[in-house]
Amino acid sequence: MSIDATSVKVAVRIRPLADYEISKGCKTIIDVIPENEQIIVNNTKPFTFNYVFDAQSTQEEFYNCCVKDTIENLFQGYNMTILAYGQTGSGKTYSMGTAYKGEGDTGVIPRAISDIFNHIQDNFAIDFTVQVSFIELYQEVLYDLLSGKPRDQCVLDIREDTQKGIHIPNMTEIQVTSANEVLEILSRGSAGRATASTNMNSQSSRSHAILTVTITMQSKDDPANIKTAKLHLVDLAGSERPKKTGAVGNTFKEGVNINKGLMVLGNVISCLGDEKNKSTFVPYRDSNLTRLLKDSLGGNSITLMIACVSPADYNHDETLSTLRYADRAKKIKNKPVVNQDSKVAEINDLKKTIQNLRLQIVAQGGPVICPAEIELLKRKNMELEHKIKELNLQLSASLVDKTGVLEKNLILQAAVEKLSAKHKELGVDFDLTVLNITDALENNDAELIKKNVEKLNAIQNRFMEIDQDHKLLDSEIKNHDQTFVKQLFSSSNENLNESGTEHQNAHTHKQLALNTELQEVMKQLAMKETLAEKLISNAQHMVDYQSMQENELKMAALQKEKDELVQLLQLKNNAHGNSTAADQRRKRIKDLEGQIADLNRKVSDQARLIKIRDKDEQRINKLNSEITAMKQVKVKLIRNMREESDKFRAWKQVRERELAKLKHEDRKKANEIVKMKLMNSKQQNVLKRKVEEATALNKRLQQSLQVRKQAQESKTKGGKNGNWLKQEFDVFMNLTEAKVAVACLLEDRAQLQEQLTGLKENEEKEEARCLEEEIECRSAQIQDFQQRILESDEEAKAKARFDNIQTMAEAKAIAKFLWDQSADIKRQSVQNRFKITEMQEGLHQVREHKKMYEANLKSLDEKYGNQMSELEEYYEEKVAYLLGQLRGVKRGDVEGEDSDAEKRCGILEEQNENWRARFEQLEEEMKSQKRKNLELQSVIDKIKETGDRTYQANLLPMTPNLLEVPPRNLAVRTIIDDEQENFLNSSIDDIMEDDPNDPDWRKTPLGKRVVQEKKRLTSYIHKLNFDEDSSEERASLKRSSAGGCTCKTNCNARCGCRRMNRSCGDSCKCNAEMCSNIPSDSDKAAVETAENENFKKPNAFGKRAARTARRHIIG
Repeated sequence: MSIDATSVKVAVRIRPLADYEISKGCKTIIDVIPENEQIIVNNTKPFTFNYVFDAQSTQEEFYNCCVKDTIENLFQGYNMTILAYGQTGSGKTYSMGTAYKGEGDTGVIPRAISDIFNHIQDNFAIDFTVQVSFIELYQEVLYDLLSGKPRDQCVLDIREDTQKGIHIPNMTEIQVTSANEVLEILSRGSAGRATASTNMNSQSSRSHAILTVTITMQSKDDPANIKTAKLHLVDLAGSERPKKTGAVGNTFKEGVNINKGLMVLGNVISCLGDEKNKSTFVPYRDSNLTRLLKDSLGGNSITLMIACVSPADYNHDETLSTLRYADRAKKIKNKPVVNQDSKVAEINDLKKTIQNLRLQIVAQGGPVICPAEIELLKRKNMELEHKIKELNLQLSASLVDKTGVLEKNLILQAAVEKLSAKHKELGVDFDLTVLNITDALENNDAELIKKNVEKLNAIQNRFMEIDQDHKLLDSEIKNHDQTFVKQLFSSSNENLNESGTEHQNAHTHKQLALNTELQEVMKQLAMKETLAEKLISNAQHMVDYQSMQENELKMAALQKEKDELVQLLQLKNNAHGNSTAADQRRKRIKDLEGQIADLNRKVSDQARLIKIRDKDEQRINKLNSEITAMKQVKVKLIRNMREESDKFRAWKQVRERELAKLKHEDRKKANEIVKMKLMNSKQQNVLKRKVEEATALNKRLQQSLQVRKQAQESKTKGGKNGNWLKQEFDVFMNLTEAKVAVACLLEDRAQLQEQLTGLKENEEKEEARCLEEEIECRSAQIQDFQQRILESDEEAKAKARFDNIQTMAEAKAIAKFLWDQSADIKRQSVQNRFKITEMQEGLHQVREHKKMYEANLKSLDEKYGNQMSELEEYYEEKVAYLLGQLRGVKRGDVEGEDSDAEKRCGILEEQNENWRARFEQLEEEMKSQKRKNLELQSVIDKIKETGDRTYQANLLPMTPNLLEVPPRNLAVRTIIDDEQENFLNSSIDDIMEDDPNDPDWRKTPLGKRVVQEKKRLTSYIHKLNFDEDSSEERASLKRSSAGGCTCKTNCNARCGCRRMNRSCGDSCKCNAEMCSNIPSDSDKAAVETAENENFKKPNAFGKRAARTARRHIIG
């Protein structure tokens, strides 16, 4: 290193005046001259240092100026020391940042630690290990601040030997991986330091603290190359005077020890900084502080001393003493060396020497790698190429095999789809035929039985056709396998040359691309098929049309009942009847309005579900079209793979035939080569004699020309041309380029000749002929250039070129011109070299970025495709679950997994509890209706006995709505209820059905529980039907006591009969000619037929009531 680099650098930092100094009226005695890095004390004593910072400087400016750049030396393997020196209260701890707590301005230590780890993160070629230790020198006793033990057990000893130098055994060193860990250690250690309050500093350090960061660097390319560097961050306790600090007792003793250690440090600095007496003994061992700083002062370290001073005249003597010590420290010379194993260092030096020698060899045009290494690399390259060729052949065979499997799979898939469709169709026909036969057996219809037996025979024949198709499929698969095996054997053993290998590789890459695309299409196809199945499954169970129709009928019935009650309530209000009955009717109206609102909500929900189902059907249609398109693409890709395989196989057969033909011709040419070799040897001898003669002749000619040129140069020349220098320079450059071209051509011809010799040994006649033509071309070019050089007479002109220069001005002009031309040529050469390097680097980066972006795009496409599929599946599952909740029963597969069955069982159990509660409520309502029916029957009997028409008319509106249902609606409703009852019974039969031929059929706990519950419901409904027979008969008799309307118009909107949804009859007082509510003869016949059918089944009303209850439960 240079003297500046090895000298201790000193940075002086002046703090602002403290509050107590301002309160005492202290004045500033220090002037700073930043241009010269000078400090002047009292305008008399100047000091010059490496860095000077006034009171307005910030922590960041201070660090960036004198510390930041020196941190880089650590990573070259040098030790570093940064120590703060000065009187107490001068800002040493603040500048160093030892008491850093994560807030305020950060000092040197936190910033240095942050820069170290930033450099480590940016360097990937080296493995770093960082360890931290923190010690304290208190009253000449060394303490470990990181041991975590009681203070009396943290005492350390200082050792010294010739190899390690100064070292501290048993010192705690913590391995860290980030700057935050180091700062936590710094904060923890600083909390254990000895501090006290004095008149000059509220938190004065009573000890010297040293934070050491040890960095071990190991190269990944060369693990034996290990370097170690240490950064010592020293925060010294300040010198103090007891008179100023007011220290007494233990604090006074601490100050004495601090001053003693600093005095020894000053003596050491004085001895090391004395340039006259370099042999003076240095008292390092007089204090533990100087022993610890031995390497930092005059040893193996790059040292920065931060001298902190106070500008107040109150501290004049202390400031002047600090500046004098700092001035002496500036003269100390350190001897930093790279901390590395001596053997490793010697090996690295030898490697550098070898590298330099290789560069010299390259500069002289020699080879970079020795021939043995070249041969080894060639052999390895040939082995790898052979291995790659074998792997490509195996890959190609695997792809061909996979193509055959895919074709076979495609044939089987098409056959399976066709057979599945036929089986499904036959299954439907078979079930329908069996059902018809069963009905015919019950009705003893022989003709129907005969027809259905014929249908069964036809179905059996169709099954035989399916069996025949299956046999044809087996034969087709067998033929496909045989053909494919023959093709594999026909293309197995092949010997391809270089061009054939390239064609093989191109075919393999194309097959791989098609295979990758096919896999992606199959993956997307499977996902879309799964999604379509879920959508279809949800759409099938989305809308319950039967429940919707029942809700509409119930809503109409409830609306009708509400209208009747409103009419009765109005009549009652007009008649000023019983208020209790009116309140009951109002309450009933409110109940009916609630039920109507509930039914309206259900109807709107069903309408919304219908819209959702329509959208799902559109999605299903779209998915089906996409699935069809993807299947077509899949078939197309498989066909393309097969076509590529067929093309390559045909090309390979042609190549094999050509190869056989070439081998036959090669044997003929081998004989010709033997003859030509004999002839060539004779020609070589003749050519050798000719070359020797030509060489002798060329030498004689050259001597003759030399004599002539020398004779011509002795003659003087005439006038000068003004532009002769430029012309001569251009001619010289062109001739120089021609000579270089001749040299290159000679090298090319030599290489071609070597290749020609090798080809002749390998009997490659065609390529040997091409090389001979190339050699002849090179020879012609060389001869042409040499002729041009000879004609130019350059050598003679070069000697006489500067004979015409007569003055110094002309010589200077020529020298300047040549200087400028050489500089331009060099500049262009350097620029071109840099441009080529930049373009190569840019091209490499662009290729790397392209690969990275393509990989990222592919991964993102796969990632978002999977996420979309998962979201769609989750959406469909959620829709299915919500639909099940809307219907009150969560639909699912009863043969699912045990976990799903348990969840469904829990939901069904809750539903069962709701059903039971609802049944109890319906039972109470039934009992209440029975009581009302008995009361009404007693009133009707009383009316019959008394014949009171007024009382009868007043009682008429109280008749329940069930007694006045029109026969036509009743018939439709009965059909719907019968269908519902058949659905309940058929679903129970389906669950109970057992197929002994199905080995996988098992009853699940959920299925058993559903069967039991539905059996219980069926028995309860039949019980309700039986209990309602008597009330139904009484209800049917009430119709004869109903009164008619008293309309004066055509019985259109306000007619009571029309509101009751019935026709006007004989009891009505309306005009028969004007009435529009009188049924025609055909309507009367239909009504009478419906009434007769109802009277044949006297329990129709009871069944209807029970089924109404059942719909409440199921719906």
